[in-house]
Amino acid sequence: MKNGKAVAAAFAGLALGAASPVARAQSSVTLYGVIDTAIDISNQGHGTLVRETSGAMQGSRWGFIGKEDLGGGYQAIFTLENGFNANTGTAGQGGLLFGRQAFVGFTGPQGTLTFGRQYSPEFWAFTYNDAFLGGLQGGLSDFYRTLLDGSQKNMMNAYASNGRTNNSVVYKTPNLYGFTVTAMYAFGGVPGSIKDGQTVSGWVNYTLGGFAFNGAYLRTITTNGAGDLIAWTAGGTYTIGPAQIFLAYSKDTDTTANTPALTGPKVQFSLVNLGLRYQITPALTAMAQVVHVINTSDGLSASQNAYIEAIGLQYALSKRTAVFASYGQVQNKNGSTYSLGGAVYLAGVATPNSVGRTFQLGMRTSF
Repeated sequence: MKNGKAVAAAFAGLALGAASPVARAQSSVTLYGVIDTAIDISNQGHGTLVRETSGAMQGSRWGFIGKEDLGGGYQAIFTLENGFNANTGTAGQGGLLFGRQAFVGFTGPQGTLTFGRQYSPEFWAFTYNDAFLGGLQGGLSDFYRTLLDGSQKNMMNAYASNGRTNNSVVYKTPNLYGFTVTAMYAFGGVPGSIKDGQTVSGWVNYTLGGFAFNGAYLRTITTNGAGDLIAWTAGGTYTIGPAQIFLAYSKDTDTTANTPALTGPKVQFSLVNLGLRYQITPALTAMAQVVHVINTSDGLSASQNAYIEAIGLQYALSKRTAVFASYGQVQNKNGSTYSLGGAVYLAGVATPNSVGRTFQLGMRTSF
């Protein structure tokens, strides 16, 4: 009986606590998602390839955003975001449950501090310097190269490997005179070494009127400490009326083939992009971009620099649904094998020295 009374008292205490002012703090959880699918028609030197894809403009996803008011202008926040392939129903990001994002933290007058799997600061700067915002045929993150074994690898490998970073801590300052600074540290988790396996990244944004600058840096050290991935970008946009002009320089260096027993080749690419977004009508947006690919990797017998040109259109049928189309091409030379993919899918396998051409027609809806 005594135990029964104790249990009853405990439940009564919980009920009183639930009715207290602290427990009535404002909180919310929002379910959201994006479904993006497209028909992709390309020719990379192997004949015409026609396929249905998911993630041409944006990766298909669903997730939860939550917040709780802690008082004094502070909130506890979290995001859980799952990626999937709309054309097959399979999971994205290697089958991870919340492979796109999974983090928790605080936000308030002094800024935002979050912990978990989250986008690196360099990811955001690189994306905002891109007229295609990372999607369609002209997105800076959608350029690939075909390796000798027929596999494909992202041209900007440091960006691709660390766009989302595990075990990370990110702090973003409040806006101060137009400046915001974002810094990230990701733990390597290697016994006996603080350095090995770690990732550091930073982003400085400055906005004044129609001008915006984005500069960022990222470095990941391999778990054996013998190689690294380095990415940085500097550029910005200028908005005048319905037009937004983009200009940026980005560089990506990959020495992760290095081990204590073998010195591997350095793979290094730079991109110089000049782009434009133009709001033709409130519903219709046009995009165009020219990108100069500069390949300074080790072991090249001749220049494999190239130009990529892309155009795109997006038409909003409503606030949530849009249709889009884009075309891009790249001129390969001296053995280069560059090709164009989508926001989250690989390009077709390229034949050396071919002119790769790709066309997309798709639809995106959100909820």
